[in-house]
Amino acid sequence: MYYYVYLIIAVCCFVGEMFTMEFSLTCLGIGALAAAAASWFGMGIWIQVIAFTLLSSVCWLGIRPFALKYFYKKSKHIKTPAEDVIGSEAIVETDLSPSMGTGRVKVAGESWKATAKEPLPAGTVCVVEKLDGVTLTVRPK
Repeated sequence: MYYYVYLIIAVCCFVGEMFTMEFSLTCLGIGALAAAAASWFGMGIWIQVIAFTLLSSVCWLGIRPFALKYFYKKSKHIKTPAEDVIGSEAIVETDLSPSMGTGRVKVAGESWKATAKEPLPAGTVCVVEKLDGVTLTVRPK
């Protein structure tokens, strides 16, 4: 195989890494560079495959865990917008009827389908207890 094919693969891996940021494609790109070097020096296809496999494995097992720990050491669990509504205040838009399973609440300007353990009239201020699919469970404040 020609060395420039490995170089193209390596560049694609490095560019793809910019979108994933998990250092997996970087390890494969480094392995592709090793295979390109082996091809450049005229070594056989099996040496190229071994170079790719060996260097990719060493990077995956040896360098990747340290890179992830270093770059993501300060990151915390990031809440999704759906998880962020739990514990927020809500205002009942339409009467909540537990027996009918109907009603809507407004949380941070967004309207959500909601349910409660007791009937709540429109205009009641309540607190979101949990999220089940797209339905919020609320209680009076």
